[in-house]
This record gives sequence, C-alpha cells and structure tokens, in this order.
Amino acid sequence: MKKLLVLLPMILLILSCGESPIVGQWERFGDEAEGSVVQVERVGNMYHGKLIKSAGILDLLGFAEKDIKWRDIEPVAPNKWKGKDLIKMVDYDGNVTSIHYKDVYFTLMGDGVLEIRKFAKEAEMVGTVQKWRRIQ
Repeated sequence: MKKLLVLLPMILLILSCGESPIVGQWERFGDEAEGSVVQVERVGNMYHGKLIKSAGILDLLGFAEKDIKWRDIEPVAPNKWKGKDLIKMVDYDGNVTSIHYKDVYFTLMGDGVLEIRKFAKEAEMVGTVQKWRRIQ
C-alpha cells in the first residue's frame, strides 16, 4: 500500500507533463503553399514553429528553411492556441521588402487538421485560412 501511495503521485505527474498536441511536424495542404513543412517545438513557456521545407508560393515570397514561421504560440483553450504567423512581401525581382508577424488563431480540428486563421480577413494570395496535417 505504501508503494502505491508513493507511485501514484509520480504517475500523475508524468501524465500531466505530456506534450502539447501542437508539438510535431506539420505539412501544409489545400492551397498554393502546399508541401511546406513546419516543426513545432516548445521554447520556454510558449511554442515556435520553424520552417523546415518551403514550397510553392512561400518560395516565391522569400521564405527559407529555418525561418520561424510561427512564434509566441500559447494555449487559450483545449486544442486552441494564439500566436503569430510570419508574413513576407517581395518586389517584382523577388527581393524581400518587408517582414512582419500577424496575429493568428490555431485550432486542432476533430479530424486532426491544424487550422490557422487570421484575426481579420484580408485579400492576399496565401489566404486567411491555412490547413496543416501532422506528418510526425
């Protein structure tokens, strides 16, 4: 009985320290940036997503491997986070002219798709809703 009383708190501690479901590799699909891959990891008490493969329109917009595509991700509810998404603008020659982060919401849908929405709708090539599927 004493062993059980000692082991029970340790088991509960281990179970409560599980990784957030946002941690892992995510591949974009369903739009002009399809095939891009982001690796999400814990950084301090938040999460960041590093671009490990840039594809489609993201290549044309000057994105590169190791860019911090998502940053300052923090939970707001079960399977919901808020954070910032990297935005780049280029000139006609493909030179990056502007780099900034936009506020976004992350939602892990019931089908396992990570959906990213901007706070305000805008007219842009890559859209205001992004869909990502876990690959690792």
